[in-house]
Amino acid sequence: MNKKHIRIAAATAVTAVALGVAAPTAGAVEAVREAKTTSRTAEPLRPTAADVRDLASRMRADGVDQNRIREFEQYAEQLGDPKTQDRILGSGTIIRKLIVAGLRHGGVWAGKIVGKVSKKAGDYLTRNGGKIADAIEDVEGWTETALAVAMVHAGVPTDIATDIAKGIMLVAM
Repeated sequence: MNKKHIRIAAATAVTAVALGVAAPTAGAVEAVREAKTTSRTAEPLRPTAADVRDLASRMRADGVDQNRIREFEQYAEQLGDPKTQDRILGSGTIIRKLIVAGLRHGGVWAGKIVGKVSKKAGDYLTRNGGKIADAIEDVEGWTETALAVAMVHAGVPTDIATDIAKGIMLVAM
């Protein structure tokens, strides 16, 4: 072996050692990132009975139609009853209504949506919840893309609309 081959072999060995040491470190960093993401999404995203009651009281204070409030209060009662919790009919529809109402009126559960988006999008959502609620209220098939498109058509910047749509879909699922 000549000197050139020895240098290449040495460089290869150093690289292998470096990668062998770096790979577990990179894996650990990735695991920490994943754990942070998981902890943010691991909290229960479905509304609790208390969340729905909080929203209903905010709606009542804002002078919203009593029929809508009654519908939410009935849903809160069902959520509070462990026997019916798994068999609530039409829960997808009520969740959509709750999301729209939460965006309009704020409250604990709306905060969960804000917590799922970037800070920039969360700030925008806090200031423009009514505008976003108007944009998504009549969207037929709720998908991330459909919600984002509806928001962009309503004047929400694309990057913010995309982040908010992701947050909404996390909560709506």
